[in-house]
Amino acid sequence: MFSRACLNADQWGELRLRMVMTCLLVVILVPFTPMGQGMATATPKSRPVARSVVASYRKVLGIPVRMIVADLNNPEVRVGVVTAQRIGTAESIWELLARARPTAAVTGTYFGTHSKMPIGDIVIEGERVHFGGLGTALCITYDNRVRFVRPPRHRQVSWLDYRLVLGAGPRLLQGGQVALYPPGEGFRDPRVYAAVPRTAVGVTRHNKLLMVVVTRPVRLRTLAKIMKQLGATDAIALDGGSSTSFYYRRTLSVVPRRRLTNLLVVYENSADYEQALARLKPVRRYASR
Repeated sequence: MFSRACLNADQWGELRLRMVMTCLLVVILVPFTPMGQGMATATPKSRPVARSVVASYRKVLGIPVRMIVADLNNPEVRVGVVTAQRIGTAESIWELLARARPTAAVTGTYFGTHSKMPIGDIVIEGERVHFGGLGTALCITYDNRVRFVRPPRHRQVSWLDYRLVLGAGPRLLQGGQVALYPPGEGFRDPRVYAAVPRTAVGVTRHNKLLMVVVTRPVRLRTLAKIMKQLGATDAIALDGGSSTSFYYRRTLSVVPRRRLTNLLVVYENSADYEQALARLKPVRRYASR
């Protein structure tokens, strides 16, 4: 240390000037010190993880629409069906959701008002648990590719190539074009043509599954146009009317007004699907004609 007594006035003034200049340089340069050179740095915020199953609400053709988009390019995503514990019976949606515990769900295929039997085939993880024989089926392969298949009416066919099959319909879109002919698929009930709340499922050219609910009463042709506007290339109708439901991440935003026999469910994590799989299938398997 310097003693002030050892310095004359000029030397002491020069020393004080140097000290002031040094302090100013420190103040100026510290903010520009490279990271990792002994200076404390703020921890960067982690980026949010992109979800593969998302829900949205929008207007299409002036009609409010709820939609779930499941990215089937992610091999972790699984699509399934949960049925009532016994084919030919109906349960509250709360019972179905409690067993399935999915990421998202909408109402599945139609069923007889009195018989409670689903109208189309149902295959869960490669096992046919019900034979229906009508309509056009949503089919998903083991590598998460979507197909829409119309089997011959009232005839049993092999579904060995598919992890999931849900027979419903009628077909709304085929190859990007409206394709409606319900009688050709075995639909004769006049209510099929009525304006009612609707549910549909389709696929985009990028292999994203669209699960769509329209709570405003619309006819099938309007539903087909909505699916096309949303980007679907192929699509079918699912059960609607008083059966219409919409569930996403623990929130049931559209509650059906009656008990149901099945739901179309989606899981963002394959481990959750595997854990729930045994509870998705009915106790009484495969109902043949």
